[in-house]
Amino acid sequence: MAEGYGAATGRGRAGAEVVYSPAMLLLMGVVGVSFLGLGFVMPLRALYARDVGASSAEVGLMASAFLLTSFVAAPFVGWLADRFGYVTLLWTGLLFHAILVVSYIPVHSPAILIGLRGLEGVAAAAILPPARALVNSIAPRDRQAESLGLLSASQMGGMLAGPAVGSFMASQLGYTPSFVVAGAGMAIGAVACPILLARHEARSTRDDAYVALFSGALNRSLVFAYALKAAIMLPNGALMAIWSIYMQDRGASLLLIGLSYTTFALPMLVLSPLAGRVSDRHGRYWPLVWGLLALAIIYGAYGLELDPWLIVALSAVEGLVAPFSSAALDGLLADRTSASIRGRAQANYSAAGTAGSFVGATASGLLYALAPGAPFVAVGALYVVIALTLLLPWVSRLFATGQRFAQGG
Repeated sequence: MAEGYGAATGRGRAGAEVVYSPAMLLLMGVVGVSFLGLGFVMPLRALYARDVGASSAEVGLMASAFLLTSFVAAPFVGWLADRFGYVTLLWTGLLFHAILVVSYIPVHSPAILIGLRGLEGVAAAAILPPARALVNSIAPRDRQAESLGLLSASQMGGMLAGPAVGSFMASQLGYTPSFVVAGAGMAIGAVACPILLARHEARSTRDDAYVALFSGALNRSLVFAYALKAAIMLPNGALMAIWSIYMQDRGASLLLIGLSYTTFALPMLVLSPLAGRVSDRHGRYWPLVWGLLALAIIYGAYGLELDPWLIVALSAVEGLVAPFSSAALDGLLADRTSASIRGRAQANYSAAGTAGSFVGATASGLLYALAPGAPFVAVGALYVVIALTLLLPWVSRLFATGQRFAQGG
């Protein structure tokens, strides 16, 4: 139906050496350490808020505040990254986020927790988009999806141990140690970033590349990628808003809740680079279509009344499938982005994902009141609709080879 898009050449030994360059490995290390810290508190925020007296609506507002501020801040962060450099924005975002995470410790007011979570959204917008833009500038053009997969693997690697260990620490020692460790991990990444990556700093070399926030970053090809990103990130909003509560209501312990994050992250860690390589070699189209259909089945299964251990096993299957659709879409964006707008394109892509997560978080709270499995069934149905839409000839042609870069500036 659609031509294999972005097929690579020269995938011999030299190509592998370029992908696994010192700069790439350093960036992976910085991101991995930072997300190790972030993983410590990922399953705890909603439970912590509930323990200090927050209602279910206020817990939902925490997730919504994070997503809303991240969405608003992302285009401005992309503009700043293109102008002042990706490394500069990355370490600034990490440091700001570290301070905010530690600030949770003395807070016992749901309103202040909502405000802190909103500020975290601004900090988060300054972490992954600059890191991904830096990957785009470091990696060879025909290995973009694989290189972004390596970055995702480092992200998942950090989150692999974080949730389980953080949940165990919280169950034994209370919440404070987990928040301290989380802040320390991101602070280490913030300090290491300018030291290890300063010589790899990248920014737009065009004087007119930062005249407008959206200049060149809203053409048809990129808007198509943004729209798909928003749809694919709907489950992420549900994860942020209700997953811990969903697991708890299914009878899971705090430790098992943390384990469910780890079983999802482990296959993502292993398969993300491989999924990127599959996308680089065989095209973006079919991995995306089949990935969406497989995920639709998994989300439908979450809607059943399952034993919590079976849910943990199912999350591992989800982690096996998700990298392939994500890598295909990441590669499509990289294929269509010129050097002068990398920061803005990645930031807008992140903002689109945040918008999808925001809708997912808001809708999941409402649907959860009807039935615990309803949010997941709804997402599964939507994924089926998207996959079938991608089969339409006029949609599949958007993946065709020949429209390589979006023009920026």
